[in-house]
Amino acid sequence: MSALAPPRPAAGRPGVPARRALVRWSWRLLRREWRSQALVTVLLVVTVIAAVCGATTIANLPDPADSRLGSADTVMTLNGKDPQAVASDLVKIRASLKTVEVIGHSSEKAPGLGTPVDYRSQRLHGPFAGALLAIHQGRYPQGTGEAAITAGLAQLLGLRLGGTISLDGHARAVVGIAENPSFLADQFVLVDPASTRPQSLSVLTKGPVGPGGLGLTTASPTSGGAGDNNDGIVVATLVLGCAMILLLLVAFVAAAAFAVLAHRRLRQLGMLAAIGATGRQVRQVMTATGLLIGVLAAVLGTIGGLALWPLVAPRLESTVDHRIAVSHVPWTLIGVLLVLAIVTSTGAAWWPARSVSRMPVTLALSGRPPVRTSAHRSALLAAVLFIAGIGVLAWAGKTRPWPVAGATLLTALAVLFAAPGAVRVLAMTGARAPIAVRLALRDLARHPSRSGAAVAAISLALGVPAVLVIVLTGFQSTPSTGNLSDRQLLVQLSEADDDNLVHTHTSSELAALAGQVNRLVPGATVVPLKKAVSPDMQKGAEPDGVPAQMTVSAGTPGTGDESRDVSTYVASPALYRLLGTDPARIGAATDLVTTRSDRLVIPRDARDPAITHVQGPAYTSMPTTLITSAALARHGWTTISSGWFIQSDRPLTGAQQAAARSFAVNNGLTVEIRDGQGAVTNTRLGAVAVGVLFALGVLAMTVGLIRSEAAADLRTLTAAGATPAIRRILAATTAGALALLGVILGVGGACLAMVAIYRHDLAVFGRVPIGYPITVVVGTPVLAVLAGWLLAVREPTAIARRMGE
Repeated sequence: MSALAPPRPAAGRPGVPARRALVRWSWRLLRREWRSQALVTVLLVVTVIAAVCGATTIANLPDPADSRLGSADTVMTLNGKDPQAVASDLVKIRASLKTVEVIGHSSEKAPGLGTPVDYRSQRLHGPFAGALLAIHQGRYPQGTGEAAITAGLAQLLGLRLGGTISLDGHARAVVGIAENPSFLADQFVLVDPASTRPQSLSVLTKGPVGPGGLGLTTASPTSGGAGDNNDGIVVATLVLGCAMILLLLVAFVAAAAFAVLAHRRLRQLGMLAAIGATGRQVRQVMTATGLLIGVLAAVLGTIGGLALWPLVAPRLESTVDHRIAVSHVPWTLIGVLLVLAIVTSTGAAWWPARSVSRMPVTLALSGRPPVRTSAHRSALLAAVLFIAGIGVLAWAGKTRPWPVAGATLLTALAVLFAAPGAVRVLAMTGARAPIAVRLALRDLARHPSRSGAAVAAISLALGVPAVLVIVLTGFQSTPSTGNLSDRQLLVQLSEADDDNLVHTHTSSELAALAGQVNRLVPGATVVPLKKAVSPDMQKGAEPDGVPAQMTVSAGTPGTGDESRDVSTYVASPALYRLLGTDPARIGAATDLVTTRSDRLVIPRDARDPAITHVQGPAYTSMPTTLITSAALARHGWTTISSGWFIQSDRPLTGAQQAAARSFAVNNGLTVEIRDGQGAVTNTRLGAVAVGVLFALGVLAMTVGLIRSEAAADLRTLTAAGATPAIRRILAATTAGALALLGVILGVGGACLAMVAIYRHDLAVFGRVPIGYPITVVVGTPVLAVLAGWLLAVREPTAIARRMGE
């Protein structure tokens, strides 16, 4: 029996044997046309692989444990300066609470580091913070002579296993490499709790605590900063939104693939209808094919995605800054993806078969697609869905995950309905283009269903990295939250453990150090820093009577934070220029010049200082508070060198940063650079690279399907004398047009959605590095055109014969 002839009705209950026979016939067609079906299957398999691996990745982005409290929900802080009071408080706490965990902390200076090192006394496998401590290499320290340090700290200090660390004045052998699995950037020295007297203790517990009964101050995990909690909610919202996009991506790719497959089988389905098959039986043929391909793609794609995950997980750890268990797989989400791949594949095959079953038999036998009606209805529906989605996003913001997921669904469906109209508009704009370009654009417009589904799939593939770039840029430090810019260095003189003491370098030593500092970053501006000291303020515990530096306190009376010290430097013309202000604007009565907005107080001064506020950079470690020479004269203070501030005209390289650290370690100084943003940068770069590559992969296979379907037209063109250059132009134009529409709809829609979410913080768009939009918006269509041109070198075999026939 011919593969195109329908099976004879079998005896028995009507409908069921015929349905089984049609499924077997579809299977035979699938096996016979395996070459033409392979591209459809591969396209779906690749999409399911990306969806499974992507779903597993985004499910592991949030840290399963709080990086500060672990599984606890309350922390109580005890001052360790009075051991008897600490012992009494601990007795009260243990008597009042069922389970507690005590972690000791001591801050110690380290050569070359601008921030103190945390000496942490913590037990392994604690009841609450067990997930916050692990020994990566070596073993847990025991006794007073052993310690374990983190890998990053070991690299900064040039230590390794077997070395010695003595930042707290006690030499300890390094016997292990420790880490905080929930926060890999956490740098600390781990010591045995029985071997040290910590400066403070954190008591972790879970459940309600009555601070009045204990006489202690308690804090929840979010009380120390709402920003951390907000960041967690933003991440949860992002994960849910990306999961929704992955689910839709599978559906759109399946729709694009089966729209092409339905057109390829148009004549076969017309023949089936011509010999008496009902519309339902015609639909069953395509539905069975979609079911078979969906099952195959779902199984192979799931296996491939799970096999790829162990290779992705280790590389993801450095990006998200916490350990990821390879076994942590979101089986529920993957199960949904598996079912969705089968359902969408079947549905995507049924929908075009529905249209074919309603066509006149003669039109189906001719192989011509049905004439589409006006697209105004689809465009109107797309506009309504998009406006509704943007409205929900504007209302939900960054802190309502489920409404954001629903709005994501609406905007994605809006792209799907808008894509066919966009294809027609693009075809109309190419009316005056060369003949080969016009033919490619008109071919896309003649098949709006398959072209629209392909554009929607590419749009989603490009929209996800666009959203990630904007969200991750919002996580990065801004001028109001960062310590320094990537062009700045702060070198400080330090040789005492007490921050209130200044250095005792001689003039010749300072001159030698200044010469080396000037050579650290060639071409950079080096600003000497000085601080004010009061000769009558001596440190009583020290016999040498070293003068103490003057500090300025910030805070508001009644809030308990009046004693926060602010780094204050002696004003100079170079520092005024650094703050972008003119010294002529500073009045003679001014005591302080600052960019800060909070209240400043000079200790031991009964009156409030005269302050001039300026609009300058607000980096937290930058010299943003200056004391004037008039204030020095009024108080009788003198000045002393405290370090240097280096400002370069270009970002500092890794070699320059390493040289600065080495210089600081060798000379007993401290150096501070911009806090690391490597995790955010790597995630952003990886998202763009994966998104563009996946979009190009979907584009390549979709163009392959479309061009193979146009084999008859290509034969006609070849017979009419079309050259290989014409075939190249056809493929390149098809790829470039789909990519361009994907960029416009995907990236444009994603940016509008982010504008709705970040409408109160639009400055985040100005901080997006220009290379990312250029890569996506310009690079994707250009790469698509080049790929289409290069891959159309050989004359396809379909010119001589149709594939599968």
